[in-house]
Amino acid sequence: MKARREKHNRFTPWAVGLLGCLLPSIWSGCTEERLPDAPPKQTPSTSDLMEFHRQRALALDSLMAARSASWDSVVTTGTGLRYEVIDGAPGTTAFIQNLPEGLVLELHHRIALLDGREISTWQRDGPMAFELGRTDLPTGFHELIGHAAIGDSIRALIPPSQAWGMSGRPPEIPQEAVISVQMRINRYALSP
Repeated sequence: MKARREKHNRFTPWAVGLLGCLLPSIWSGCTEERLPDAPPKQTPSTSDLMEFHRQRALALDSLMAARSASWDSVVTTGTGLRYEVIDGAPGTTAFIQNLPEGLVLELHHRIALLDGREISTWQRDGPMAFELGRTDLPTGFHELIGHAAIGDSIRALIPPSQAWGMSGRPPEIPQEAVISVQMRINRYALSP
């Protein structure tokens, strides 16, 4: 019986400690302490959104400026397009912007992402037919070709706003992708 009493006494402090923790909550009416509510989500203001987009545009512009820094004679348009005529056709006065709508051009091209992934190349896909004013490529391509002349070789960086924008063209082109373009522009020649 003495061994039983010692065993009982050995667990008594533990039981007393447990009761000491439970009894105050029972005596206080078992009220739960409420956690604070999460702070309400605030809708960004128009000025916050404008600042976010301004910062994003500056970052994209900085990226494109760094990528085109080694080009000899880069031109930046009002829409953010950066291009350089690498090899101009000598004595050409046939600037594409002055040619009639509907004229078909042949583009020996390489269209890629900045990380080097190719979207389309003339070696793999063949030359691209480009009908002035009617081809469904994004506006940046139309603007770029409008700055060139027949026979020009050009390279360019097209910002997302002038390319495939916020949606991209999954899976090939991610959202907000800057497009790298290299092309030679010729009149489309029908095979005899």
